[in-house]
Amino acid sequence: MNTMLANHNYSSTTNVNFDLLTYMIGSYHYNWHEQLELLWLLKGHVEANVDGERFLLNPDDLILINTNCGHATFARSSDCIAMRLHITSTFLTDQGVSLNHGAFQLNSVTVPQHQDYALIRKILARLQLADTTHRSIFEINALYYRLISLLLQDFFNPEVTINAPLKRRQGSLNRVIQYLNHTYDQAVTLDRVAAISHYSSAYLSRVFKSELGINFYEYLTRCRLQHAVYDLEDRTMKIADVAFKNGFKEVKSFNLMFKKHFGQTPSNYREHLQLESRPQKDQFKQPLNVKQTDWVFAQLQQVINSTTTDSLSACNHCVYKRQFSDYQALKVKVGQLKKVLNQ
Repeated sequence: MNTMLANHNYSSTTNVNFDLLTYMIGSYHYNWHEQLELLWLLKGHVEANVDGERFLLNPDDLILINTNCGHATFARSSDCIAMRLHITSTFLTDQGVSLNHGAFQLNSVTVPQHQDYALIRKILARLQLADTTHRSIFEINALYYRLISLLLQDFFNPEVTINAPLKRRQGSLNRVIQYLNHTYDQAVTLDRVAAISHYSSAYLSRVFKSELGINFYEYLTRCRLQHAVYDLEDRTMKIADVAFKNGFKEVKSFNLMFKKHFGQTPSNYREHLQLESRPQKDQFKQPLNVKQTDWVFAQLQQVINSTTTDSLSACNHCVYKRQFSDYQALKVKVGQLKKVLNQ
């Protein structure tokens, strides 16, 4: 019996848009956002902090920061250069990819080898040099889709949840957020903000969680810490002064929150500021000079022309797990057979 295949007409209007930047890393700039952030360290040694966990990145390390994760980077040597790619979550969700459960797990510090690392670096290099190599829109889109496919296929673990993903904003919190961004250093409470915004406290709390993925007090704490890290660079200010200036009622709570989010105390962080050899002027997201630009261009060309590949990873969630497990089982059987033959 012959079966006829139905005619399949398909069309898609998904727009490819991403933000790719190569820049100098300086001191902590604490932030969080809806985009996924893929960071590739090109030069230097950098401390990356993601939701309170600290990782020391060396040249060529890759790390992917999930949506809504508080994060910061800190130069542990001079002339640290990184490339970061922002991936909008809507690019994935608009195409039917669910991010409601699970998280990306890409970190070459914790998993030093993976078959995809070299290809990821090569794709990033090609995207960064797309203008200079006169790539067509089709080629750029193809590169980007290939990168996203790798990340989803080999680094997304549906069984792990790091933070609740940001929901699509409805705009109902815009006024509240603007208010908090200006009054974070004052005695702000949920009840006070609810009254000013004409919401009930219970409703405001629910909206914060549903629209931002974090609760009201977590957002307020992040705002205060975001400004506190700047003030810590002023060595004439006491730790207590920094705490009080940014809305913390006592030094103890400031220390606790700082350690929770950055994995170290404010004093420890300030010691690094004093000990590390870094540029006098913080160069976060500042354009590279001509010499640095030439160096980056040469490095990226070298990555593009490279034919090396990384070793297979034994990660628990990637598509290579079954092959790796079979390989390990085969090694055990060969070892057992050798023992039998040698008896």
